[in-house]
Amino acid sequence: MNYRVLLAVPSDEIENSLVARFQELSDWDVVSVQRSSRELTDMVIELADADVVVIHHELGPLPVLDLIRDLSRNQPQLAIILLVDETTPELFSNAMEAGVRGVLASDAPLDELNTRLSAAAEWSRTLRRHLEAASRDTPASGPRGSIVTVSGAKGGVGTTTVALHTALAAAQSGRTVCLVDLDLPSGDLPSYLDQSHRRGIIDLAEAGDDISAAMLADTLYVHPTGLHVLLAPAHGERSEDVTARSTRQILGALRSRYELVIVDCSATMTEATAIAVELADSTVVALTPDLAALRGAQRLLSMWERLQIRQKRDCHAVLVRHNRRSEIQPDFTRKLLNCQVLETAIPARYWALEEATNTGDPSRVSDDQLRRAYGQVASELGLVRTTAAAPQPAAAPNGDQRRSGGLTGLFGGARGRRDRGGVLVEFTAAVPMLLLALVVVLQVMILGLAWLYTSHGASEGARQAAVTPGNTERIEEEVGKRIHGSFGEDVEVTVLDSGEAAGVRVTVDVPVLIPGVDDTWTVGNEGYIAPSGAPE
Repeated sequence: MNYRVLLAVPSDEIENSLVARFQELSDWDVVSVQRSSRELTDMVIELADADVVVIHHELGPLPVLDLIRDLSRNQPQLAIILLVDETTPELFSNAMEAGVRGVLASDAPLDELNTRLSAAAEWSRTLRRHLEAASRDTPASGPRGSIVTVSGAKGGVGTTTVALHTALAAAQSGRTVCLVDLDLPSGDLPSYLDQSHRRGIIDLAEAGDDISAAMLADTLYVHPTGLHVLLAPAHGERSEDVTARSTRQILGALRSRYELVIVDCSATMTEATAIAVELADSTVVALTPDLAALRGAQRLLSMWERLQIRQKRDCHAVLVRHNRRSEIQPDFTRKLLNCQVLETAIPARYWALEEATNTGDPSRVSDDQLRRAYGQVASELGLVRTTAAAPQPAAAPNGDQRRSGGLTGLFGGARGRRDRGGVLVEFTAAVPMLLLALVVVLQVMILGLAWLYTSHGASEGARQAAVTPGNTERIEEEVGKRIHGSFGEDVEVTVLDSGEAAGVRVTVDVPVLIPGVDDTWTVGNEGYIAPSGAPE
């Protein structure tokens, strides 16, 4: 089996020379040639079974020793050979400390090239076999987490809020997540999490290459939700202590221990945030739907391209404080920025964040639609761990989501169907109680109507008894005129003789609607007329 070699060179001239020399060696296959440090990092992940990586000392834009240090930390089984034009003791010592397997001159003879690289390739294969034997279910390259950066198009767009709530959504899905505050001069994550500064990123920057698991455990703040947080310096003037090299070391250490590292880069461009964006597997730019934010996003993306940090097409953008009545919509943003704009937009419900921000408890976001939006952003970026039990429905564009309305828009997806099912069961159980309450109300209305009819009939009957004493037929006729409907069928009229006033008692039968109660109730009223003729 031939050895597999990966070349990383800065120019066509060096590439052609090296490829020609390897073609003369029958035991070697050049599997890929890369021209930048970032392309090399991505290719090493894809070609995890490569035996040797040959890196020219002029490769950029990253310092080559920092690149080698990062590769050797994340790919310990990979043999790295540094190709130099002139070997010096200082260069050799620094290269060995960075993790190279050997230093070779660019004009080395073919025999020496073959011998040195063959020895490195055999070392790589032996180490890979040992790693695979030690852990059959773990890839030889070791675990490698993902880094996601969140940057702001301008200040005040809610970059920290987006980073925090997407990190919480990822952590709640079961992933191990570390949130890093790289807003070094003015990081305010402690305000959002009700946490006072104790230790932070400065402590790790001072440790340099000696960052250990115990040091991370002592430095990171663990939120009750399971989210781990690395805080910015408590004093903004110390932000300069976090250099590009220390940022690379810190993120590399976190990446090797967490499934997901989310970095809040704020809206400022520093060496630390530039390194974070370059190392990131995914980059998100938060912007509001206004012209100032769009111009800020354009400047930021163009700056990354000029510095060869990241191409526009590899970036994501998310609209914050979005409203369907806004003049700037996701489609327009996508055309203007020429990058990937997330289908999910954060709605303009920032008032719902007030309680969560003031109390330092992110769970107190009072709006369900806002919480779902952050969860959908995390899902769209691939930050949420999903199960393979059932296929997820395709995400609809914002316009379709807004137009869906009804119960589907309120509850959304499978969870909405479960909620509607629970509501249906509860409503079915409540129907008997509702019917009973309706019956009681109707019964009270019937009793009140019967009392009103009998009261009016007794008064008019007494008045007639005073005019025509003893004429029972005439009295009953006057009472009957005042009793309407079914109440008039069973009216009982009794003439009362009190000696001093004419009186009449009127009684009617009232049907009973309540199940299990006697068939009829009786309601009656009495009326009297004094000798003066006025009703009592």
